[in-house]
Amino acid sequence: MTRSGHTVRALTALAALFVGVTFLIPVIWMFAASLKPESAIHRDVGAVRSFVPAPPTLENYRGAFHRGDVGITLVNTLIVVTVITLGGLLVNGPAAFAFARMRFRGCELLFLLIVTTIIIPLELIVIPLFMTVRTTRGLVEIIGERPWTLAALSIPFMAKAFNIFLLRQYFLALPRSLEEAAFMDGVGWWGVYWRVALPNAKTAITTVILLDFIVHWNDFLWPLVICQAANTRTVQLGLGNFFTQPPISWGAIMAYAVLATIPMMLILGVGQKRIAQSLVTTGIRE
Repeated sequence: MTRSGHTVRALTALAALFVGVTFLIPVIWMFAASLKPESAIHRDVGAVRSFVPAPPTLENYRGAFHRGDVGITLVNTLIVVTVITLGGLLVNGPAAFAFARMRFRGCELLFLLIVTTIIIPLELIVIPLFMTVRTTRGLVEIIGERPWTLAALSIPFMAKAFNIFLLRQYFLALPRSLEEAAFMDGVGWWGVYWRVALPNAKTAITTVILLDFIVHWNDFLWPLVICQAANTRTVQLGLGNFFTQPPISWGAIMAYAVLATIPMMLILGVGQKRIAQSLVTTGIRE
């Protein structure tokens, strides 16, 4: 590589480092503020000293658990995200495989209509969706308030047009020879899906799971509409509750925000390569 090539790579690396640090500054400050006494959080804002928790304290985290029911909100959110991701695979996977490999009347038109729904924002359908979910409110007397709320938070979002689209693109890229070999062994469509398609689409499946986790871990509008009891709140509702119940404690808010951010950072750290690989290879066919 020439000297100019090394220079370009060095400048690119420096630019990427600058952008990364710029985006991390608020996160670093949040972590530092969560370890400071309440009186020291807004001291020296704008100076480097504001990023140093001196003296460090865990009092804010105790306040977050006491006032915000962190344990309950984390468990509720984890249940909702798990149902959406795992249940969604049972819906989106077979649908994507059918659109990719099977031919039936109206296939292309139906797929086009499904993909078109990607552009519809939640704000546009939240009221009709709420009116639909409310018709099942009678189940509360049978299963209880919390199970009904968690089901209402998760089941309507199991089927996703984007996930169907992404998985379909992966199934389209599978070699026809694998499918033909399976048919020669006497395997039907379901056998091809379970034994051939799914094992070869692990990257796409991991990607849709990670994306679902990221999206629904940060849900706020739909939980705000659905959740009524305190024990049904999700993480983002719990955080918003700190701003509506005085006294407002910025230390507890920062501690709660840290606890809500850690799972996201872990998921992104583990799965960012999978997501990038999936988005790069989407659309490549045999």
